[in-house]
Amino acid sequence: MKAFAALYAELDASTSTRDKIAAMAGYFVQTAAADAAWALWFLSGERLKRIVGSALLRELLGRVSGYPAWLVEDCYAHVGDLAETITLLTHGDQEGVPDLPLHAWVVALRELPTLAPEVREQRILNWWKTLAADERYVLNKLLTGGLRVGVSQRLVVLAIAQAFELPADRIAQRLAGTWEPTPESWARLIAEAAIDDDRSDQPYPFFLASAL
Repeated sequence: MKAFAALYAELDASTSTRDKIAAMAGYFVQTAAADAAWALWFLSGERLKRIVGSALLRELLGRVSGYPAWLVEDCYAHVGDLAETITLLTHGDQEGVPDLPLHAWVVALRELPTLAPEVREQRILNWWKTLAADERYVLNKLLTGGLRVGVSQRLVVLAIAQAFELPADRIAQRLAGTWEPTPESWARLIAEAAIDDDRSDQPYPFFLASAL
């Protein structure tokens, strides 16, 4: 999670398209396939299905911060983003906590709705108490389903193409249609050989019309 959180922070702070592409390319080229696949999925605008409600998160925030409900709501109104509000009003200490990979966090988040309410609540509180600010912010974004960082799928495609020295149109074509964030899908995406690029069930991405 640390590497993805650092990437998210860098993208969020940058207004340069070139710098964003370079940051993503650097991340993808040195990240394991299981994490790279999920990072691509999230950065392309996909989101996990509803995990927990915002009302529960605000209630837990009041509990862990010690602030009354009206003050939590006032902070939320001023900040305008629940994930950021939670991050600002909680304080984590990551000393001695192992750094779980991004794909392991996805598994943990997907498991939350299946847990008993008290177990689910305690798990979220523990995460807030142990994660550092950058990781806590990304976690809260994933919990609220609002992981938007100002990069288009086209920029993500260009970053992958740059990282693995592949044609951008080949990456875009391989991503068209339904793409599952798995290590196998990632391996096919960045493969040099164009073995499966002529599949009849694989659509081509749309392009703007141009005059002949």
